[in-house]
Amino acid sequence: MKFGVKNPVAILSFVGKEKLSDAFQLEERLSELNTQKQYKIIVDLTDVEHMSSATLGPLAHFAERCRAHHGELRLVITSERILHLMRVTMQDKIIEIYSSLEEAQEDF
Repeated sequence: MKFGVKNPVAILSFVGKEKLSDAFQLEERLSELNTQKQYKIIVDLTDVEHMSSATLGPLAHFAERCRAHHGELRLVITSERILHLMRVTMQDKIIEIYSSLEEAQEDF
């Protein structure tokens, strides 16, 4: 996890093929951030090859929690396959998606 200079921003990065157990690990990590009252989060999925729909639940739930605390959860996605999943499930309507980590960090 990394922090920005002005506003602390948590960055979670995932690599390779996501597995069902990763959804549980993601949920645990987001729960830890909630305990730390960290509500400005970037999830970097740049290197993720495949993501199951099981991962979408924890992301959507925590995005709502972030907004309730005047924060935001942002995703960095470059894979067309994962972008398609986000569009089909309409997650792109509730979670901001960026094409680079730098772009996602700029507005924070």
